[in-house]
Amino acid sequence: MKKLIYSIFLISNALLFTSCSEEDKPIFIADLGSEQIAFTNNFASEYLLSKETKSNIADRFIWNAPISGVNSDYEVQAAIDESFKKPLSIGVSKQTNMSVLVSQLLDLADQLGLDEDPKTTNSAGKPNNTGIVYFRVKSKIGNGGAGTQEITSTVQMINITLIEKAATSTACNPLWVVGDAIENVGWNFTAPTNCASDVQTVKLAFKAGKFRLFSAENDWATGLSYKYYKDKGYAIDARFENEGSGDFNFVFIGTAGIYGLVIDSVKKTITLNPSGPLWVVGDATPGAWNFSGGETKITEKTPDIWQATFVFSAGVFRFFESQGVWDTNNNYKHYADLGYTIDAKLQNDGSNDANFKFVGTPGSYTITINAIDKTIKMAN
Repeated sequence: MKKLIYSIFLISNALLFTSCSEEDKPIFIADLGSEQIAFTNNFASEYLLSKETKSNIADRFIWNAPISGVNSDYEVQAAIDESFKKPLSIGVSKQTNMSVLVSQLLDLADQLGLDEDPKTTNSAGKPNNTGIVYFRVKSKIGNGGAGTQEITSTVQMINITLIEKAATSTACNPLWVVGDAIENVGWNFTAPTNCASDVQTVKLAFKAGKFRLFSAENDWATGLSYKYYKDKGYAIDARFENEGSGDFNFVFIGTAGIYGLVIDSVKKTITLNPSGPLWVVGDATPGAWNFSGGETKITEKTPDIWQATFVFSAGVFRFFESQGVWDTNNNYKHYADLGYTIDAKLQNDGSNDANFKFVGTPGSYTITINAIDKTIKMAN
């Protein structure tokens, strides 16, 4: 009888120990729904995006820990469609939050075909800079074994907008320089300025006389006099003075010659920059490779047209803008890169200096550099 009681006691203890051991292990629920994990942060009604801020954080997404238990990693995914046919992984974390960068939203905008051009529209005729993208967070509950379950949050829709960039243009309307102080122009509307970023520029041959600026071609009522600019607070070149009466025209009192006229509406200045000749140096020219007084001078005959006649020999040469200053700004490559059509008697010598190489018959030639038509011609 004692043996029977002892045996029952041993069996009861074994069952009790087994039951306690089983309770110490994690319990996994196999059927977990998506409602058990969800975003908890407040989303913006719209996320404004620009390439300039691509490294910034657009938002921090936060979600709840689904249940007590053993959790692996959380993965935040995004897509341009609610069904997540091609999900984009935003990142993986063991924390219940993650930063989403502007650059990641820009990637989604690219997938949607959005752009920042205010001129483009979508198929509905609306601006092509707005769209909807979708986010979700996924997690696995368990230890990786048979009881492990993957759960997914409800999908969060967010609105993204690319900040449109208006096309910036530096162009502005030209002025017209009219008056007897301008050689070959006179009181005719034939000398417009070039305007960019509110700076007017034009190269003209000035002589003793007067002139006025006009804001519209052939409209004498749009004159802008010396007094007009002075009253606006402009600093005006000393080679100009006020006519003093009547139309208050500009009067040119400098040395006759070719000048670059600059009217800067930003700095409020009117200046004259004297133009000058080009200098030819090289063994293809009479003065060879030196600035010792024998170098050839090419005179600017009319604005932006230089011309000279001298003897060319077999060899190479280069143009220089300043006498005695060595540089490589005005070599063959310089003009070719600017789109000049260059006479066939001149070639690139192929050296690092990319000099002009004279390949014609030695003799006297008139060379003309025309910066208006972008040509370099030789005639004998």
